[in-house]
Amino acid sequence: MRKAAIALLSAAALTATACGGGADQGAPAPTPGTTGTTTAPRTTAPPTETATETETRTETRTETRTETRTTTRPGGPGTPRPQECQVTENWTLRPDVEQGRSAQPIFQVRAGRHDCYDRVVFDIRGRAATGFDVRYVPRVNAEGSGKPIPVAGDAALRVVVRSPAQGTGGSGRAPLATTGEHFFPENALADWGALRSVRYAGSFENQTTFALGARAKLPMRAFTMVDQERGVRMVVVDIAHHAN
Repeated sequence: MRKAAIALLSAAALTATACGGGADQGAPAPTPGTTGTTTAPRTTAPPTETATETETRTETRTETRTETRTTTRPGGPGTPRPQECQVTENWTLRPDVEQGRSAQPIFQVRAGRHDCYDRVVFDIRGRAATGFDVRYVPRVNAEGSGKPIPVAGDAALRVVVRSPAQGTGGSGRAPLATTGEHFFPENALADWGALRSVRYAGSFENQTTFALGARAKLPMRAFTMVDQERGVRMVVVDIAHHAN
């Protein structure tokens, strides 16, 4: 396990308009409050507040719903979504998939805390579009070997990015990670609203798999966007703090 660097960023560095497959939809701009951002080592600098972000998918369905459930365990799976967290209202438990593939490598993994959700960002060199497959699974298996990659928390979220990891295919660059490696110490994520683990599950035939541990099986969304200033494509996975 490597020691992660901790940096405080404004919400603009990791905030984007929602775009998801399946039942996901476009949503208002996410709640701007971000209490902290963690960046894995062996990376370049995170995007600045002035980065221009362009999303690749948009949907416009809206829905109004009122919830009255209560719980004696704040933050537990049965906790109703706060009124200020309407941004997560139409996120899903179903798989979120986008077609596409890129030969450009994933070179950095970042994570950030927001008021209503936790975010993991996978940075890919270049602006070329790529695809992904994000879904809850009983367990995540490593690429190639099939070895289980256990995660902290009560739910495992498998993230497959249709791009190779840095250091594969004889690129000459330092490898992104080794199979099973933690990008962030689990104790550093223990008090986050949803995220509990981010582990590397390998890269094979130009696709790379990650194992995310979540506190519970909570609504999520996935989408891609471009940082035009840095020339970087980003695959973004958000996990809500509360059930819908």
